[in-house]
Amino acid sequence: MQWTIDDIKKLKLGNNYTENVPGQTKNVIKLPKIEKVSIEKETIKKLLWVFDREGLIPGYVEELQFSQDRKFRFDWAIPELMIAIEYEGLISKKSRHTTIKGYSNDCSKYNFAQSLGWIVLRYTVINYKELGNDLKNLLKM
Repeated sequence: MQWTIDDIKKLKLGNNYTENVPGQTKNVIKLPKIEKVSIEKETIKKLLWVFDREGLIPGYVEELQFSQDRKFRFDWAIPELMIAIEYEGLISKKSRHTTIKGYSNDCSKYNFAQSLGWIVLRYTVINYKELGNDLKNLLKM
C-alpha cells in the first residue's frame, strides 16, 4: 500500500480529520481509534502466560484491584504469591508516570501494596526483559 500525504495528515490529526471539499463547508470525518500496542507490555503478558501454562506460577490476573479501601490496580498480579508486576510507561510524552502527581500516586500505591505484604516488581522499556529471571529468583527456580 502506498501512503499519500492525506493519509499521513489523517494519522497526525488523530480521530478527527477535517476534509476540504471544494465548494462545500469543511466535513469532519471520525476516524477509527488507533490503539497503541506496547511490545514491552505484550512481552510481559506472554511471559506470564508461559509461566502459567508451564505450571511455574499458580495463575495471574490483569488489572487486579488489590484493596477494597483504595482503587489502586496492578498491571498484573500473581495473587497466591502476592507478587505484583507493574509496567512504567515512561517513554510517552503524555505519560502519567512522569508527572509529579502521577509519580507520587505511583509511590503511594507501591508503598501501600508493600505494607499489605505484596512484592512489587517494576519494569520499563529498558529492563522489562528481566522479568523472567526475577520471577525465577523469587520462585527459587
